[in-house]
Amino acid sequence: MKTFGVGQRARRLSGAFCVVDGLLTAALGRRYVRLWRFGPDTGPYARAMNWLTDRPGWLLRAGGLAQAGFGLALLGTAPVSVPTLYGASAGTYRRIETVWRDWFYADGHRALDQAMTTYLPPNGDVLDLACGTGANLVRILDMRLPFGSYTGVDLTEQMLAQARTKGMGRDNIRFRQMDLQVGALPEGPYDLVVSTWAFEHLSDPADVVKKAWRVLRPGGHMVLLFEISTDFWWGKVVDRALRFFSGRHVPEEVWRDFSGLADVTRYRGAFGDIGLFVLHKPTEETWGGRYITALECQPTSGVGGNIRCARDKIGNISNGI
Repeated sequence: MKTFGVGQRARRLSGAFCVVDGLLTAALGRRYVRLWRFGPDTGPYARAMNWLTDRPGWLLRAGGLAQAGFGLALLGTAPVSVPTLYGASAGTYRRIETVWRDWFYADGHRALDQAMTTYLPPNGDVLDLACGTGANLVRILDMRLPFGSYTGVDLTEQMLAQARTKGMGRDNIRFRQMDLQVGALPEGPYDLVVSTWAFEHLSDPADVVKKAWRVLRPGGHMVLLFEISTDFWWGKVVDRALRFFSGRHVPEEVWRDFSGLADVTRYRGAFGDIGLFVLHKPTEETWGGRYITALECQPTSGVGGNIRCARDKIGNISNGI
């Protein structure tokens, strides 16, 4: 989308206005458009508004959706960087995370708690990728999981400052500022590598998985939760909005090739689909490039819209390890 030299601030303001104005028009139709009728009853503006309010309601609503789509596209040309986004929200992020966990994606987060309980062995070492304010550390502590050590890494110092307050006084809890996409991860080995709400902000999620695989102890697991692409129309709208926050829904062709992928459960929420991924690193030294291939998918019982996939066959591959 061409921007013709318009500054980022102007594009953000214009895009935000188009989104809000378009959605209100789509939702309220003529009732909302009439609110813009003010000033003299004569003149070009009055004639334009009279013409607009005389249009059919369906046409006004369709025009509102088109305007909102244009606004999202405009916002996508002026994204907020990840450090700026999370640096500004660090102080209130715990409240945001609570709403996300308890309201929008409660099923996914309950499954995340269960996965961490299942795959963290007693006295196991944990690596938390993009740990943010330490939400996963709080999970471990609240569930009283018997971990040996916890290492949290994140790009944003403001988020790490919040996280450090949750591990004060414990020598087995450490934090480190780093970019997951630059350089190696902290030396392992780790029994559990966990990451939540981060991979949608990575330009190459598969590369980060390869790095994490290298520091994962044989027999260990990765548990990953992130937003994934969907054919559902609302998910596509959210994906467009996510570009403004330097993110995207991770496509299936990316996550299907993760090394050791053993289990995937898809959850539908207020802002599209998320996936809970479990990766397993076998203990056999001769495992080499073997990985589990075919995904068998079926709806989960009792939870509308959620789908679980599990590997069922063994194959061979020489790369990606």
